[in-house]
Amino acid sequence: MASLPKFRIETRESESGTTIKLAGELDSATCTELLERFEQASAAPDFRALVIDLEEVSFIDSSGMRAIIAVELRAQEDGIALALTPPPPAVTELLRVTGISDRLPVAPQAGGVAAAAPFIERVERELARDADAPARARAELRESVAGYLSDVEVATATLLTSELVTNAVLHPGQGVGGSIGLRITTYGDRVRVEVTDAGSGFEPGTVKRRPYGAGGHGLFVVAGLASRWGTSRPVVDGNPAFCVWFELDSGTEEAAELAAEVEPAAAGQDQFSTPSRSQQYSSRHSLASSMHLASDSQGSTVSNA
Repeated sequence: MASLPKFRIETRESESGTTIKLAGELDSATCTELLERFEQASAAPDFRALVIDLEEVSFIDSSGMRAIIAVELRAQEDGIALALTPPPPAVTELLRVTGISDRLPVAPQAGGVAAAAPFIERVERELARDADAPARARAELRESVAGYLSDVEVATATLLTSELVTNAVLHPGQGVGGSIGLRITTYGDRVRVEVTDAGSGFEPGTVKRRPYGAGGHGLFVVAGLASRWGTSRPVVDGNPAFCVWFELDSGTEEAAELAAEVEPAAAGQDQFSTPSRSQQYSSRHSLASSMHLASDSQGSTVSNA
């Protein structure tokens, strides 16, 4: 007889808020545990932000979906910022089809490149904060990744870079000046793009919604199409800054050959860990699939920063 998947749930506290992490199958037998954990967490007087981490959830039935919606409605009533760390792609697609993913902000995924990981090429540019910055960033990206990514992956990376730079132009915060930092790092099997500005940024899980047509859906495009993404708060020239980054894995044979050439040079160094299935999004998608998902994100009621 086949063994039943083991369901696990745990609550984690951090400076940015509370995370309820689930693993296994969220169904009629286990969904009450999610509701109970939410009730326990919301009883705290300083409870203002929650992330529901579904990265290790392998199945969600209608009862589990109703539990997530119940938490979302209660959080909205109580003024609690709520975000969702996506489950593996197949389960994420179910959430998208049922409309649940349209109700909740998407939290950044963990897993950046280790600092010691070898890279092939790195380009760093300072862009003036003006209307032409996204176009200049797109031009830099296309030139930097030429030959490393397929045409479809170049189109995806260009879209994601443009979205992040556009956000840095439009949403840095009132009175924020300075330029926008763009760093493009090419590895043997992926490309990493970092966009930095002097704005205050946002905390994962605190992104607010905007009505359809108000713009500001770029972060959901990034969440849906990047292999992984996240935020950091570096210090630039002695001043605090905010950075949003993404990585896009390459599926080309040329990239695999480059990865094999780079690997010996990295002997003895900390290596980048293979991302989980939930971190594998668009590098294998067709351009039509990518643009369809981007269109879905723009039609939702959830905004980015």
